[in-house]
Amino acid sequence: MPTHLLARLVAFARNAVRRSPWLVISISVHVVVIAGLSIVYMHRNVMASDSGGRIDCFLRHTDPPSDVELPPEPEPLIDRTAIPTDAQGEVAPDTITDPFPLPPSNDPPDYTKDVGTPNDLPPSLNPLGHALSPTMGTGVGGGPRGRGPGVFPGRGDGHGGPDSGRTPNGDIVKTHAAVLEGLRWLIRHQGKDGSWGVASLHECCDAGRPCAGSDDELSSRTDEGVTALAILAFLGAGFSNQSKLVIVDTVRGKPHVAGEVVSNGLRWLTKRQKPDGSFTAEGPFLYNEALATMALAEAYGLTGNRMLHDSAQKAVDFLVAAQKPSPKGDGRWGWRYLPRQAIEAGRTETTDAARYAKDLHDADTSVTGWVVMALKSAELCGLTVPRESFDGALAFTRFATAGDGLVGYLDADGAGGTVSGTHDEFDYHFTTMSALGVCIRAFVEHDPEDPFFDLAAKQLVKDLPTVSGNKQSIDYYYWYYGTLALNQLDGPDSPRRSGKYWDRWNRALQSSLLALQEGEKNCGRGAWLVGDRWSATGGPVYATAINVLTLEVYYRYENAFAGTKRPRRR
Repeated sequence: MPTHLLARLVAFARNAVRRSPWLVISISVHVVVIAGLSIVYMHRNVMASDSGGRIDCFLRHTDPPSDVELPPEPEPLIDRTAIPTDAQGEVAPDTITDPFPLPPSNDPPDYTKDVGTPNDLPPSLNPLGHALSPTMGTGVGGGPRGRGPGVFPGRGDGHGGPDSGRTPNGDIVKTHAAVLEGLRWLIRHQGKDGSWGVASLHECCDAGRPCAGSDDELSSRTDEGVTALAILAFLGAGFSNQSKLVIVDTVRGKPHVAGEVVSNGLRWLTKRQKPDGSFTAEGPFLYNEALATMALAEAYGLTGNRMLHDSAQKAVDFLVAAQKPSPKGDGRWGWRYLPRQAIEAGRTETTDAARYAKDLHDADTSVTGWVVMALKSAELCGLTVPRESFDGALAFTRFATAGDGLVGYLDADGAGGTVSGTHDEFDYHFTTMSALGVCIRAFVEHDPEDPFFDLAAKQLVKDLPTVSGNKQSIDYYYWYYGTLALNQLDGPDSPRRSGKYWDRWNRALQSSLLALQEGEKNCGRGAWLVGDRWSATGGPVYATAINVLTLEVYYRYENAFAGTKRPRRR
């Protein structure tokens, strides 16, 4: 239809709308619609005749005839010399050139290759490049940092940044590779249910290469504790259950999303939790309960997840209720293997009164130390912990402290004595309890002028980490708490730093601990398979997890005396 006719129809319809009744208006509208459809119909017929009868429709895609060769689409013109900017004129962040470009390749990646040390790799391939950031701070007045509600400078997704801009020192750089290999071993030996099992470890090992010896006391009683230790090793490196970073197991050539590893472990722990807040299947065992509480609290601190909050708070409440009362009747005390609830529930009319009183007030420095660390993590992550629990732990620790910097296992009279166990053929390091005493006092009281600290530090450096010819000097438990204690007292971030203690300990620790890590590229690579005095009941999972935590002390804990100044002596 010619254009001038269509214009006249439109004008006619407009005038009809102004002057005609509603019937005329309706007729006019229909005329215009019919005219428009006629135009579309004529246009489609023209296209059909031009394309051999084929009609294209945007609702349906039809391929062109095979004998028709379509011209190539012109490439867009790109100004490769221009630097893209945002609306404010700043260089767009996603256009910054990668300083570590990877060559293009169509071949699938070979995940069995060691492509470099963590410090040599680009961020996309460096799962520990973020690990210079502490993931738990127990300093004075620790407040919200990062995504966590309490204490975590890292972002909680495995991408934490450097701690307050501090340049990483050689100690951190040297231990990165060992931490990464330890985490790879833990990934390789995580059970299908998300746990790390002591007795079931062999199910995750290569055929004919079990990582646990047949003479070990393989029992599932400590599965909750060693699973929590393994989770803490990942959290200590900044990997939360939300982390999207990938850790590659180069032994089996398989990549793993770190967050999934942590999530599976946390899921197993939370399923084990009982209504009273405890975790151990066979009945509460305070080592297990303290470690599980710490793992849930720190996971909550990294993510702020509400479900983790509720489970962690319930675990904290159990530990608080498990604390023994002071034998003086004036407050709280320490903790031991069995909780107060179990002792009170087991009392009957025939229970010997003296025996009951002993059990009710029975506490030891070792369990108390682990519980204090769990409760301190919980407090700094925003969970509710009564101050009375810390006061009781401090009172018990002072009760067990002798005047020469030594601490007893049960009381001051036992300071310097041996704590017997099932493997007394190993050397006992009586300064272990002194290291625990330092940590309890530092994280609870934060008093840099406590005279006990120098006395204890002098005792610790008399017994530096070393590996004897028969390997019976090895004590990973002692090395962990000794490293933590002296790093707090005399490490690079301590206002008490003198250089007399930490440097000596640190050199001895690295020389001893790193040499014991398995390096062969097989199932055991990255683990600590050489046992110590305490690892028989926890096996290689215990040894590997606690040693990874020892190597994370450099960046895992903020200094407990941060923000304090040493007053001048008068």
